[in-house]
Order: sequence, then C-alpha cells, then structure tokens
Amino acid sequence: MSPRVAGAEHCPQNRAGLRWYVTRANHWLGKRGVRFLTASPSSTSCRYTLWLAKRWKARSWQARQAYERFQERRYVLRDFRVVAGSNAWRRAVREAQGPFPGTEAWLLSCSASEGGHGRWVPNSQGSGANGWLQFMESTFWRMFWAAKSDVEQRGYHAPSSAASWYSPLGQALAGAWGVSNGRRHEWVGHGC
Repeated sequence: MSPRVAGAEHCPQNRAGLRWYVTRANHWLGKRGVRFLTASPSSTSCRYTLWLAKRWKARSWQARQAYERFQERRYVLRDFRVVAGSNAWRRAVREAQGPFPGTEAWLLSCSASEGGHGRWVPNSQGSGANGWLQFMESTFWRMFWAAKSDVEQRGYHAPSSAASWYSPLGQALAGAWGVSNGRRHEWVGHGC
C-alpha cells in the first residue's frame, strides 16, 4: 500500500469525467463560434470533483441543445439544376434575396443584358467572361467566397454545389454580394 498525502484525494474516474464533459461542452460551443470554457477544481476532494463533473455534464448537454437549435435556425439556401424550363437563374436570384434583400431587380436586369436568364451563356466576344452575369472566373471566385463568408455569418448555409462558376446560386450570391457592397462597376451591360 502506498502512503497517501494528507489532504489530497486520488480519484482518477472523477477527474477523467470532468475532463470529458469540459471537452464535450467546448466541442458544442466551438461549433457555434462561442469561446471555450475551462474548469479547474479549486479543491482536490473527490466529492467536489464529482460535483463539478456533474455540473459540466449538464453544461455539455445544454451546449449541445443550443447547437441543435442554432442549426434549426440556419437557413439552407437551395441551388437549382439548369435544365430547359427550370427557370434556375430566376429561382437562384430569388433564393439570394434571403441574405441580400433588394437585389433581385438589379440582378435580373443586369443578367438580361449580360448573359440572359436561361442556360449558361459563354461570352460571344471571347473575353473569358461567362454565365448569367458574365463573370470572369477570378472575379467570380473572389466575390463568391466573400458572399459565402457573409451569408454564413448571418445564419445562412450555401450548399457545396454553389461553389461553382457554373452554379446559378453561386453566381446569384456573388452578384448580390457585389451589388450590396458597392461593386456594380464590375458589370457594363445596359441593364446594370
């Protein structure tokens, strides 16, 4: 038998439980972007460590419930397949109105003079600009990533299919972000 230090208790299960629940609580908090919390027992007693572990178990459960409510509130944007008669561009522009309200008229007017409302439109003059808003690919990517970051900060979620130059939703989000952030000069069509 090893001698015990006076005043200190050895309870590895309680300490392991406490570490586990602190880790789980921080996992769920981190998924919502909330700062991490720590727990350091001010007492070495097994009873106190067990009590603290139970409190962190409850905090972990509450953090998970809060994350699930957060996920339910997030609005998932829809992308649309471009097929004849689908009105994919108009529907994508309407979808972009959630995070960027008030941009629909401009997007439809500009796209009517730039690329059109139907299928994917390559530039007829060979400039390299393509799509409904006649984006140059590098401009599209720059504006799309800014738009994606912006919409996610406001609780919207853009599907992975939108991360494509050929995506109606991707172009609608990039264009709507541009309009909302004073970038109208990127387009030169008479409807822009």
